[in-house]
Amino acid sequence: MPTYDRETHDVDDVEAALHALHSALTDDLEDLETKMRSATRSMTAAPVEDEADLHEYHVARAALHSGLASIAEVLGWIQWKTDEAPEGEVAVSLVPLPTLRGYSIH
Repeated sequence: MPTYDRETHDVDDVEAALHALHSALTDDLEDLETKMRSATRSMTAAPVEDEADLHEYHVARAALHSGLASIAEVLGWIQWKTDEAPEGEVAVSLVPLPTLRGYSIH
């Protein structure tokens, strides 16, 4: 039984950490959007430099959106597994995702 309690707290810790990370990434995205609006307004002064900055901002924004989507997907998976275990045996139903053998595409 102590193992079950430890695993339950681990799931709670993971959820809390994912929510904190989601919040931090959301704040970063808002800051980035502000910088992008500012760079767009000032493009008339130095278009070449600002275009390079704007490109970097777009890449960073795509990465932030990807991270937020991944976090939402994991939280959704945890919720789905939690719903499958209505008796509260979440730690028992949450098993690691399978590892696929093969070559990485990255």
